[in-house]
Amino acid sequence: MKKEIKKLLFAFFSILLTVAICVLAVGCAGNEGEETTLGTLPQESTEGTTGSSGTTNGTTGSSETTSGGGGTVDPPSGDYINPLTGEPTTKDLSNTRPVAIVVDNISSAYANQTGLDDADILYEALVAPGITRFLMVVADYTEVDSVCNIRSGRDYHLDLAAYHNAVLVAHGGSKTSNYDFYELAAERYGSRWGYVDSMFEPWFAHADKGEQYGTIDHYGDRPNELNYDTIFKPAALTALLNSNASYFVKAGGTIKGTPKQSLEFVPYGTEKSMAGASDATTIDLEFTCQGVSELGKLVSFQYDAATDKYLRYQDGAAHVDSETGKQLSFTNVITLFTDVANAKTGLSNDPDMALVETRGSGTGYYFYGGKVIEITWRSDGANLTLTDPLGAELTLATGNTYIGYLDSDYIYGGETFWS
Repeated sequence: MKKEIKKLLFAFFSILLTVAICVLAVGCAGNEGEETTLGTLPQESTEGTTGSSGTTNGTTGSSETTSGGGGTVDPPSGDYINPLTGEPTTKDLSNTRPVAIVVDNISSAYANQTGLDDADILYEALVAPGITRFLMVVADYTEVDSVCNIRSGRDYHLDLAAYHNAVLVAHGGSKTSNYDFYELAAERYGSRWGYVDSMFEPWFAHADKGEQYGTIDHYGDRPNELNYDTIFKPAALTALLNSNASYFVKAGGTIKGTPKQSLEFVPYGTEKSMAGASDATTIDLEFTCQGVSELGKLVSFQYDAATDKYLRYQDGAAHVDSETGKQLSFTNVITLFTDVANAKTGLSNDPDMALVETRGSGTGYYFYGGKVIEITWRSDGANLTLTDPLGAELTLATGNTYIGYLDSDYIYGGETFWS
């Protein structure tokens, strides 16, 4: 009897051991060849498979942690692709033009500056010695909370918006001895009202509607420059776009249209190759006029491996959103070098301005994942083409992008501005 019991126990444990060995073998075979390094993406995407972000067929199964006060966020998901980031989205944007908003970046604007962290693409260039201004481009403006504050347009903003077939939103435009922004808008957009001019549209310019939509605020905060801040609000633009009384609408303007693909991205879930790249975890930029540092503005980026993004700093401090406290960060950082001149305006109250050449061609650098490669650029004013070292069109990693236009004199010394 005891022998039979022993035989049964031996058989039972033999079966358990066999099962355990099989499970272990299957598990090892399933992990063969997989990368275990955090942040590593699969070399190529396959529809229906799960990448390192936890995305399967456009749906997410995990969360990611962001720095700079961002907290924990879900990876992008959806059945469509955002044309400005290459990332999944739940909304079909194939027949919706992006919106490009001119945003102030003078030091006195920092206290109320908000909304830039929602940018899909953020352009930056000098408007005057020591002062830069942004063009914030978003594929779906309805997802933006508010943007403070809208400022006047420059000639190159017309080009940058055209790269994406975006609806330009600016608070008036520069009219100096150098050029008339309104005449340029008429030439390039078909009408002086071919862009949304928040200086004249009631939804942004009149006190009653400004109070209604929240597009006018911070009265008297900057008495030497502005009486109030003009703020972008989605509801105000929606009302404007749906009103026949709008100058923009009366001129034939519409939000309907196909976004232009001036930036190309690798398929979502695919690793962006930086073969042959140099290390670049810190980027130090100086926006100068004609190479004169006294007329410059200091900007830097620090690569954060935890989020695979570059964190932005300006004037020696973290660049944070005034409302959320979130630090601006970008997956892709691009620097394009061109002619930047310091020109007189002929205006006593605003004597100097920066002339930035965004047409023609030149060199630049593409930063991603703590690495950098040299690139070239060319533009005819309607299209921007970026080329990699092999002469092929540059493809970016999926995510948001920063593009800064800097004076070519900044790199004439041959020294690198990254480390």
